[in-house]
Amino acid sequence: MKKAIFQPIKLGPVTVKNRIEVAPACPFLAGHDASVTKEFYDYTMSLAKSGAGIVTIGVTSVDAREPVGGRTLSLNSPLYMPDLADLSEGIHRYGAVASIELVHSKYMLSHPTMVVNETSTQEVENIIDQFASAALLAKNAGFDMIMIHGGHGNVPSMFFSKKYNHRTDRFGGSFNGRCQFGIELLQAIRERTNSEIAVEYRISAEEVLPGTTTLHETLEYAKRIQDYIDILHVSRGLLEVDELLPVINAPVYLPKAMNLPFAREFKKQLHIPVSVVGSFDLDLAEQAVADGDVDMVSMIRTILADTDCVEKARRGEDDKIRPCIRCNTCISRTHSQFKTVRCAVNPVIGRETVFDLNHRADVSRKVVVVGGGPAGLEAARTCAKRGHTVTLFEKLDTLGGNFRLACAAGFKQEMKKYLDWSIADVMSRPEITLKMNTQATPEMVKKEKPDAVIVAVGANPIIPAFTASGTDKVVWVGDAESGRAPVGSTVVVAGAGFTGLEFALAMTREGKKVTVVDMLPLEKIGQGGSAINLIALKQLLQEAEVEFLCRRRIKDIDSRGVIVSDEDGNEQIIACDTAVLSLGFKPDSTYTDSFTDTAAAVYVVGDAQKVANVWQANTTAFDKAMMI
Repeated sequence: MKKAIFQPIKLGPVTVKNRIEVAPACPFLAGHDASVTKEFYDYTMSLAKSGAGIVTIGVTSVDAREPVGGRTLSLNSPLYMPDLADLSEGIHRYGAVASIELVHSKYMLSHPTMVVNETSTQEVENIIDQFASAALLAKNAGFDMIMIHGGHGNVPSMFFSKKYNHRTDRFGGSFNGRCQFGIELLQAIRERTNSEIAVEYRISAEEVLPGTTTLHETLEYAKRIQDYIDILHVSRGLLEVDELLPVINAPVYLPKAMNLPFAREFKKQLHIPVSVVGSFDLDLAEQAVADGDVDMVSMIRTILADTDCVEKARRGEDDKIRPCIRCNTCISRTHSQFKTVRCAVNPVIGRETVFDLNHRADVSRKVVVVGGGPAGLEAARTCAKRGHTVTLFEKLDTLGGNFRLACAAGFKQEMKKYLDWSIADVMSRPEITLKMNTQATPEMVKKEKPDAVIVAVGANPIIPAFTASGTDKVVWVGDAESGRAPVGSTVVVAGAGFTGLEFALAMTREGKKVTVVDMLPLEKIGQGGSAINLIALKQLLQEAEVEFLCRRRIKDIDSRGVIVSDEDGNEQIIACDTAVLSLGFKPDSTYTDSFTDTAAAVYVVGDAQKVANVWQANTTAFDKAMMI
C-alpha cells in the first residue's frame, strides 16, 4: 500500500491532498476562439477524477493568441472568465487543486534571438504585465494555482539563456541580468494577486545541447527565484529542437524517471518544495517521494492511460491500473500534428463527449469475438462493460496474438505489462467465455447464435521465399524476437518499419552487428509509429553504429548473405550469419470474409481490417464494440 504519495502538502496558500500532479499538456480540444468547449471540459474532468492532488490545465496564452491553428486556451481577457470558472469549479468537485499553465504564445512561437534581443525594454515590461494580468484572471476564475512555464525554451528561459540573451539593458548581459526577467515576472504576479494564489515554476534543469543552459546555471537561477514561488517543477530539454523531444517525453527505449537525478539536486539546494516530471508511474512516484528525492511528482501519460489510476492506487488496486506503454501517440498527435489528443491504450481519451462506458447498452446482446490479440481483447472487454455476453475464440493456448512477440525485447516490458493487464482484465470478467486452442470457423460462430460478430484475427507476416529459405540463415522477425529462431552475431534486418528498427535496436543491445536494408529513402523509414519515438529510435541506432542501406531491393538471400541491388541495378552481397525478415503483415481477407454471414452485424477490426499499430487496433475494436 502506497503511503508517501498520499500525504498532503502545503504549497503557499493551498493544501494539496496528495503528491501527484496532472502535468500540463495541450489536448487541442479548445474552441478555435480559445474558449472552453464541452470536449475540453469533459476531458479535463476525466483527469480530475483520477484522484490526483493537482490538475494543471496546459498551454494557456497570456497574450492575444496567435491564429496558428491550434485549439488552445487564452487568459488575456475577462471574456474567458465564465469558461475558466467552470473548469476550476469542476476540478474542485473532485477535491483537487485547480492549476493553469501560463505561456506567451506569440513569443513562444518565435525564434529566441528575436524575442530576447529585438524587443524593447517597454515590450519586455509589457510581457511581464501580461503574465501578471493573466495570473489575476486565473485567481478570479477560481484557480488555486498557476504554473509559469519557464522551461523547454519558453519565454522565461529565452531571457535566461546565455546563448541567446545579449541585451544591454537590465534584462540581459550578466548572469544577474539574465535572471531579471524571471524575478520581475514573479514579483509582478505576487503583487498583482496579493500572493493569494500558489505559484509553480517549471524549469529545464539543463537544455542538453552544447552552448545552452547547464544544470549548474539553472540551480543558481532557481536560488534567485525560490522566494517568489511555492514549488519548483523540474524537467529538461527544449521543445523547439526535435532531436530533444525524446528527452522531454521519453519513449519506451529510454529509462523511466530520467529527470529524477536532476530534481534531487534542486531538492538538496533549495528550501522550497520540488516536483519532477518525466516518465513516472505511481510506483516510481512513491519511491521518489518516500526517499525524499522530491516532494511531488507530475505526470500526464500515466493518467491518460488510466484516468482512475491515482484512486486505484489509493485503494490498493495497483494491479487494476491500465499501464501506459510510452508509445507517445498522445504527444506526437498534439505536438507534432496539432491534432486532438488520443491514447493508444485508452480509447476514450479526447472523446469523452462521444463515448460513455458507464452507460450500458439498452439491450444485452450475444457477441462473438474471433481472435485474442490486442484488438480482440479490447473488443471483448468493451462489450462486457456494455452489458453484453461475449464468447472469444483464440486459436492458440495463449492470448495476445502477434503483440506478444512485439513485447519480447528487454526495453518492451511496459508493453508486456500492458498486455498482461489486458489479458488478466478479460479473464476476470464473468461475461466473457474463452474458447482457447480453437481455430474459429463460420460454422462454429453460427452455432453460438450471436447477435454480432467482431473479427479480430490479425494479419499474417509477409515472408517471401529466398534461396536460403528453410535454413537458419533466414528467419521471420517474430520468431527471432520470441527466441524461437537463433540469431547469429552479424545480422541483416530486411525492412525498416518500426518493427524492424526496434528489433535492430534489441540486437545491438545484445552486442550484435546489425545492418538494415529497405527500399525507402532514409528519411522515410520507420512507418507505423509515433514521430517522437522514431526520433529516439534513429538516434539510438545511430549511436549503436547500425548501418543503413536504403533505396535497396533484396534480390535473394543465399549461403553468402543478402544480395541487394540499388536503383541503378548494381548488386552487392551483405555477408551475415542471419537475415531477419521484417517486411510487414497482410490481412488474410479470405479467412476474414468467411465470417461475413455469421450474424446480422459483423465487424472487422485491428490488423484484420488494416495492418495497424496498438492505437489503431484498440480504437477500431472499441469503436465497433460501442456500436453493439
